[in-house]
Amino acid sequence: MKPYNIIYRAFKSLAAPLRKECVFFVFMYIVFVAARILESPTSHTPAYVFYLENVADLYILCVLLCAVPRKARLWARTIIYAIGYAAAIAEGFVHERFHLFFGPITIQLVSETTPGETSEFLASYLKGWALWKTLLVYVPIIAANAASEAFKGKLSTLLGKNIPQGVKTVANIAVPIAVAACLACSAGEKAQMLKFFTSRDTDEAEHADSHAFHTPFYRIVFSTKFLSLSSGELERMRENMRNIKIDSCKRTVKNIILYIGESYNKHHSQLYGYNLETTPHQKAMADEGSLVVFKDAVTPWNVTSNVFKDVLSTHSTDQSGSWTDGVLIPGVLKKAGYKVAFITSQFYKSPNLGVVDFNGSFFLNDREIERECFDYRNKYRKAYDTTLVGEIDKFPAGECNFIIFHGMGQHQEYSKRFGKGGVHFTAGDYPSRNDLTVYEKQIVADYDNATRYNDKVVKMLCNRFRNEDAVVVYLPDHGEEVFDRLHSYGRDHNAEVSADIAYSEFEVPFEIWFSPKARQKHAEIYNAARNAARKPFSTDDLPHLLMGLAGISSPLYDARRDLLSPAFNASRKRILKRTVDYDSLMNAAKNSKPAWKQ
Repeated sequence: MKPYNIIYRAFKSLAAPLRKECVFFVFMYIVFVAARILESPTSHTPAYVFYLENVADLYILCVLLCAVPRKARLWARTIIYAIGYAAAIAEGFVHERFHLFFGPITIQLVSETTPGETSEFLASYLKGWALWKTLLVYVPIIAANAASEAFKGKLSTLLGKNIPQGVKTVANIAVPIAVAACLACSAGEKAQMLKFFTSRDTDEAEHADSHAFHTPFYRIVFSTKFLSLSSGELERMRENMRNIKIDSCKRTVKNIILYIGESYNKHHSQLYGYNLETTPHQKAMADEGSLVVFKDAVTPWNVTSNVFKDVLSTHSTDQSGSWTDGVLIPGVLKKAGYKVAFITSQFYKSPNLGVVDFNGSFFLNDREIERECFDYRNKYRKAYDTTLVGEIDKFPAGECNFIIFHGMGQHQEYSKRFGKGGVHFTAGDYPSRNDLTVYEKQIVADYDNATRYNDKVVKMLCNRFRNEDAVVVYLPDHGEEVFDRLHSYGRDHNAEVSADIAYSEFEVPFEIWFSPKARQKHAEIYNAARNAARKPFSTDDLPHLLMGLAGISSPLYDARRDLLSPAFNASRKRILKRTVDYDSLMNAAKNSKPAWKQ
């Protein structure tokens, strides 16, 4: 046999699955494309990769179908059709009605819903436009699909007779080549999928790009796996929370307020040397001596979800194990006699309100952990953080209180964080930034406006407790790149930590405000804070500082990790993303210029 014939037969064999399951391939591809067009999910991946990857995925599925015995193949195909269409219709409805895609939170809500609740839910929305709009798209596709399958034999015969042999030959050669090209183009997406499915915990899973799961079916698989990982972590944390040990508590400071900001680049703060007045209120408080500004704080992650787990857990990232080896600080203070509130603009269970970050909130929304940690949670989100401050007044405060206040801060989109009256900076305020376009300068201006607005929120929160024995601890979850060291804005969760990334995304502001009464009653603590202002600190040690403020005696408390304690260990390694020693990294790059200046 001639080499040409051998090669052609090989190509023909490779093309056979697509030829035999042509109807299946075409209609499943139409469904995937329709889902993407209708829902338009945001993705860092170019759109063409999605279309090419679907070709590769469906080809592999056709190969698997052809491996099924002929008698069972119809049933296998029908099951896949049912799953594909059901997933597309369900997500189309959820997106149309709630503006959500399938994710861990939607799958969790479905799993917790009773049959009675499901029937009531469906009945309430049968009259609405969302479901019918989705069905109008998919029912004609399903009908055409069923008709094509019914007349598949006749169509195959008709096409076989009327397609020239030359066209068939070209198609047999072209199909394997096209599929191989599609596989090559989607290799990065498949690598992200592999990374996700080999993740050992939610921290690792968070760093696999969820955008690789680009169809409703894939998003269901992603969510199910993520929920499986989180359920194990929840069970370990529940057990730990049941066994919190408190020896005694002086309840030294009566009101401890933890303000967790969002996406705050400290180098855009006037307090840290920025050349624009982005923090006039905090500067005034620092000048009067009520606000202590710590100069050398870092966060262990540049992802909100990971930060929340590590900052609230008594376990620290330089220790072996994971965040579930500790307990959550709000639960510790509650057991110590504080009334605890969690006021947030981000973490909700309701699909009507949405969830900014499921990974960051799944443990806080767990019923048992929530009960162990909080006496009060706000029920509704607010458009702006200034209005969120008012939620504190709804909290039925006790004699001693611990309040976690979690706003939107400088979260993207920056222009939506400060309202109509919050415009202070414009693109014209950056004349020296010749490396930026007018559009990019406006992004920086929007970010600085959001930072100035956040300054107003800090002032409002402090004023709320001005007449109380109160301490306000302020830190953001992480920083943000805003054209400082790199020519970009936002964060790249998957990037290796460089000195430039550490500078903008891991170095964070850290501040403690003391009310007049607190400065008078707790002069020793206040002076300790002032003396510690230049000590290196990693925010995952925050629970120990908070226990110190509360005067808690417990095996959980480690004075070496309490920044305000004389026993504080300033030489502990500050680990970023579980792998990078921050101080070693920055010392090695001490004299480096920002990337945009090189």
